[in-house]
Amino acid sequence: MATIRELAAVEPWRAKLLPAHFDGRLFHVESGSRESGRRVVTHEFPKKDLPYAEDMGRRAIEFSVRAYFIQFVTDANQLFQRDYIIPRDELQERLEQGGPGLLQLPFMKPLTVVCTRFRMSEEDRLGGFCAFDITFVELGAPPFQPIVNSYQQLIAASQGLRDYVQQTLAGAGIKP
Repeated sequence: MATIRELAAVEPWRAKLLPAHFDGRLFHVESGSRESGRRVVTHEFPKKDLPYAEDMGRRAIEFSVRAYFIQFVTDANQLFQRDYIIPRDELQERLEQGGPGLLQLPFMKPLTVVCTRFRMSEEDRLGGFCAFDITFVELGAPPFQPIVNSYQQLIAASQGLRDYVQQTLAGAGIKP
Protein backbone atom coordinates (compact mmCIF):
# COMPACT_ATOMS: atom_id res chain seq x y z
CA MET A 1 0.00 0.00 0.00
CA ALA A 2 1.38 3.42 -0.95
CA THR A 3 1.63 6.41 1.36
CA ILE A 4 0.15 9.80 0.50
CA ARG A 5 3.64 11.15 -0.24
CA GLU A 6 4.27 8.33 -2.70
CA LEU A 7 0.89 8.95 -4.32
CA ALA A 8 1.76 12.64 -4.71
CA ALA A 9 4.32 11.72 -7.35
CA VAL A 10 1.70 9.77 -9.30
CA GLU A 11 -1.18 12.17 -8.62
CA PRO A 12 0.18 15.76 -8.78
CA TRP A 13 -2.95 17.29 -7.30
CA ARG A 14 -2.11 15.65 -3.95
CA ALA A 15 1.13 17.65 -3.75
CA LYS A 16 -0.90 20.87 -3.98
CA LEU A 17 -3.10 20.07 -0.98
CA LEU A 18 -2.79 22.65 1.78
CA PRO A 19 -3.68 22.07 5.44
CA ALA A 20 -7.16 23.38 6.24
CA HIS A 21 -7.45 25.95 9.00
CA PHE A 22 -9.47 28.89 10.22
CA ASP A 23 -7.35 31.55 11.85
CA GLY A 24 -4.65 28.99 12.69
CA ARG A 25 -7.04 26.35 14.10
CA LEU A 26 -6.27 23.26 12.00
CA PHE A 27 -8.96 20.75 11.06
CA HIS A 28 -9.55 17.88 8.63
CA VAL A 29 -11.89 18.54 5.73
CA GLU A 30 -14.42 15.98 4.61
CA SER A 31 -16.02 18.29 2.06
CA GLY A 32 -16.07 21.93 1.15
CA SER A 33 -17.96 24.00 -1.34
CA ARG A 34 -17.78 27.55 -2.62
CA GLU A 35 -20.89 29.42 -3.73
CA SER A 36 -21.12 32.76 -5.48
CA GLY A 37 -22.79 34.30 -8.50
CA ARG A 38 -24.33 37.61 -9.48
CA ARG A 39 -26.88 39.76 -7.70
CA VAL A 40 -29.54 40.27 -10.35
CA VAL A 41 -32.74 42.24 -9.92
CA THR A 42 -35.47 41.45 -12.42
CA HIS A 43 -37.75 44.37 -13.23
CA GLU A 44 -41.16 43.52 -14.63
CA PHE A 45 -43.28 46.36 -15.95
CA PRO A 46 -47.04 46.64 -16.40
CA LYS A 47 -48.21 46.08 -19.97
CA LYS A 48 -44.75 44.94 -21.10
CA ASP A 49 -43.94 41.40 -22.18
CA LEU A 50 -40.18 41.60 -21.69
CA PRO A 51 -38.59 42.01 -18.26
CA TYR A 52 -35.35 43.86 -17.62
CA ALA A 53 -32.62 42.10 -15.61
CA GLU A 54 -30.26 44.51 -13.84
CA ASP A 55 -26.85 43.22 -12.72
CA MET A 56 -26.07 44.65 -9.28
CA GLY A 57 -22.59 43.12 -8.99
CA ARG A 58 -20.99 39.97 -7.67
CA ARG A 59 -22.63 38.06 -4.84
CA ALA A 60 -20.54 37.54 -1.71
CA ILE A 61 -18.57 34.29 -1.75
CA GLU A 62 -19.92 31.75 0.71
CA PHE A 63 -18.12 28.61 1.87
CA SER A 64 -19.76 25.52 3.34
CA VAL A 65 -17.24 23.30 5.09
CA ARG A 66 -17.58 19.89 6.69
CA ALA A 67 -14.65 19.85 9.11
CA TYR A 68 -13.82 17.07 11.52
CA PHE A 69 -11.50 16.01 14.31
CA ILE A 70 -10.56 12.42 15.00
CA GLN A 71 -8.63 10.74 17.76
CA PHE A 72 -5.08 9.84 16.70
CA VAL A 73 -2.84 7.13 18.15
CA THR A 74 -0.11 9.58 19.29
CA ASP A 75 0.32 13.29 19.81
CA ALA A 76 2.00 14.07 16.49
CA ASN A 77 1.13 17.78 16.10
CA GLN A 78 -1.62 20.33 16.68
CA LEU A 79 -4.12 18.40 14.55
CA PHE A 80 -3.14 14.77 15.17
CA GLN A 81 -3.65 14.26 18.91
CA ARG A 82 -4.78 11.47 21.18
CA ASP A 83 -7.29 13.89 22.71
CA TYR A 84 -9.28 15.33 19.79
CA ILE A 85 -11.24 17.47 22.28
CA ILE A 86 -8.38 20.02 22.54
CA PRO A 87 -8.39 21.12 18.86
CA ARG A 88 -12.20 20.75 18.78
CA ASP A 89 -12.60 23.19 21.66
CA GLU A 90 -10.09 25.63 20.15
CA LEU A 91 -12.04 25.77 16.89
CA GLN A 92 -15.38 26.06 18.68
CA GLU A 93 -14.11 28.95 20.83
CA ARG A 94 -12.75 30.75 17.76
CA LEU A 95 -16.01 30.32 15.86
CA GLU A 96 -18.03 31.61 18.82
CA GLN A 97 -15.65 34.55 19.27
CA GLY A 98 -16.79 36.02 15.96
CA GLY A 99 -14.91 38.53 13.86
CA PRO A 100 -12.88 38.01 10.73
CA GLY A 101 -10.25 35.34 10.31
CA LEU A 102 -8.19 33.71 7.59
CA LEU A 103 -9.75 30.58 6.04
CA GLN A 104 -7.50 28.15 4.20
CA LEU A 105 -9.07 25.16 2.47
CA PRO A 106 -7.00 22.44 0.77
CA PHE A 107 -7.54 23.60 -2.83
CA MET A 108 -8.34 27.28 -2.40
CA LYS A 109 -6.38 30.46 -1.84
CA PRO A 110 -6.61 31.84 1.69
CA LEU A 111 -9.39 34.38 2.17
CA THR A 112 -10.49 36.58 5.06
CA VAL A 113 -13.95 35.46 6.11
CA VAL A 114 -16.45 35.55 8.96
CA CYS A 115 -18.36 32.57 10.30
CA THR A 116 -22.11 33.05 9.94
CA ARG A 117 -23.11 29.77 11.58
CA PHE A 118 -21.83 26.36 12.58
CA ARG A 119 -23.08 23.05 13.92
CA MET A 120 -20.94 20.68 15.96
CA SER A 121 -21.98 17.00 15.99
CA GLU A 122 -20.74 14.13 18.15
CA GLU A 123 -22.24 10.66 18.51
CA ASP A 124 -21.63 7.92 21.07
CA ARG A 125 -21.31 5.27 18.36
CA LEU A 126 -18.53 7.33 16.69
CA GLY A 127 -16.35 7.78 19.75
CA GLY A 128 -13.25 9.89 19.17
CA PHE A 129 -14.85 11.74 16.25
CA CYS A 130 -16.42 15.18 16.02
CA ALA A 131 -17.76 16.97 12.94
CA PHE A 132 -18.46 20.66 12.29
CA ASP A 133 -20.71 21.99 9.53
CA ILE A 134 -19.54 25.59 9.11
CA THR A 135 -20.70 28.40 6.87
CA PHE A 136 -18.30 31.25 6.14
CA VAL A 137 -18.82 34.36 4.05
CA GLU A 138 -16.05 36.55 2.65
CA LEU A 139 -15.34 39.67 4.71
CA GLY A 140 -14.89 41.94 1.71
CA ALA A 141 -14.32 45.66 2.28
CA PRO A 142 -16.44 48.31 3.96
CA PRO A 143 -18.05 50.86 1.66
CA PHE A 144 -15.98 53.95 1.11
CA GLN A 145 -16.05 56.54 3.84
CA PRO A 146 -17.99 59.64 2.81
CA ILE A 147 -15.66 62.52 2.11
CA VAL A 148 -16.31 66.15 2.93
CA ASN A 149 -18.77 67.78 0.56
CA SER A 150 -16.86 69.12 -2.47
CA TYR A 151 -18.74 72.43 -2.20
CA GLN A 152 -17.46 72.85 1.36
CA GLN A 153 -13.94 71.94 0.19
CA LEU A 154 -14.13 74.59 -2.53
CA ILE A 155 -15.29 77.28 -0.09
CA ALA A 156 -12.54 76.38 2.41
CA ALA A 157 -9.86 76.41 -0.31
CA SER A 158 -11.13 79.76 -1.62
CA GLN A 159 -11.06 81.30 1.84
CA GLY A 160 -7.56 79.95 2.42
CA LEU A 161 -6.38 81.44 -0.90
CA ARG A 162 -8.05 84.78 -0.09
CA ASP A 163 -6.34 84.90 3.32
CA TYR A 164 -2.96 84.04 1.75
CA VAL A 165 -3.31 86.78 -0.89
CA GLN A 166 -4.36 89.35 1.73
CA GLN A 167 -1.36 88.46 3.94
CA THR A 168 1.02 88.62 0.98
CA LEU A 169 -0.31 92.01 -0.12
CA ALA A 170 -0.24 93.35 3.45
CA GLY A 171 3.38 92.21 3.79
CA ALA A 172 4.26 94.10 0.62
CA GLY A 173 2.62 97.28 1.93
CA ILE A 174 -0.28 97.07 -0.50
CA LYS A 175 -3.78 97.59 0.84
CA PRO A 176 -6.44 95.31 -0.69
